[in-house]
Amino acid sequence: MDRDANYVAVGAFVLLVIAMAGSFVLWYTNQQDQQVYLRYEIYFPGTVSGLTQGSPVRYLGVDVGKVTRILIDPQQRNRVLVIADIEATAPIDGRTRASLSLQGITGLLFIDLEQDHKAAPGTLADGLHYPVIRSAPSDFDVLLSSLPALTTHLVELADRFNQVFSDDNVRSFKATLDNVRLASERLPATVRDVQDLLADVRHMTQEVQAAAADLRGIEAHAGPDLESAAANARLVSDNLARTSERLDRFVAENEAGVSRFTRQSLPEFEQLLRESRQAARDFRDLSRSLKQNPSQLIYEPNYRGVEVAR
Repeated sequence: MDRDANYVAVGAFVLLVIAMAGSFVLWYTNQQDQQVYLRYEIYFPGTVSGLTQGSPVRYLGVDVGKVTRILIDPQQRNRVLVIADIEATAPIDGRTRASLSLQGITGLLFIDLEQDHKAAPGTLADGLHYPVIRSAPSDFDVLLSSLPALTTHLVELADRFNQVFSDDNVRSFKATLDNVRLASERLPATVRDVQDLLADVRHMTQEVQAAAADLRGIEAHAGPDLESAAANARLVSDNLARTSERLDRFVAENEAGVSRFTRQSLPEFEQLLRESRQAARDFRDLSRSLKQNPSQLIYEPNYRGVEVAR
């Protein structure tokens, strides 16, 4: 009797749990059914690898729907037709653009909806069965399209890297490092030489300053004399100018007499100068003989005969 009662209690508990689970499922289903979804078509050129049925549709990062079907466009085989259910409250219009974005680093894709403010507002175009949301190139598409160029650049970069670090360049770099090491070893002696040079330059500067001070002192003391000498030089120059002017005027006024003097009187004047020189020499000889023997001016000199050899 007790065993039958236990079976009844267990069965009742199981039925109660099943009923509660069913009620929760019905409640959750009713909550989900309260959302109204609209179906749209989205056409993507090229591959949509990573996008699956049930992938989320987000508007500015907020989940507003999901992907319900993915198939090849029957009109253009190079496009993919994606059918998505999106909440009716989502602001979908003619400026809405759909693009593919990565979900983290998983490699899975989702549809990201944004507004193109450059486009004109309007209604959505009709597709095969539902309104069409226009697609836009995504960052993922840009990345895929730029992969060949990026690969080419990487290859060129690797080639240049190999050229930079070639054997010749490595040897040159090693030689440069050796030269730097030698220069660093000689640097203390060079620094001492530079310090000595600076000391010599400083001493020379002091001497130059002292010489400049002495020169200023000399200039201060000799300034009046220099000014007087300059005044005298200007006076002499003025006198010479006046004398030259007078001489020019005299020559101009007496040009005929000067010409006659040079033709007639000048030879006689030269003869007079020669005779004057001869008289000066005779007078010099006379004065020398008087100086040696002054008595000859009073007494007649004694002439001695000349002995003739037999």
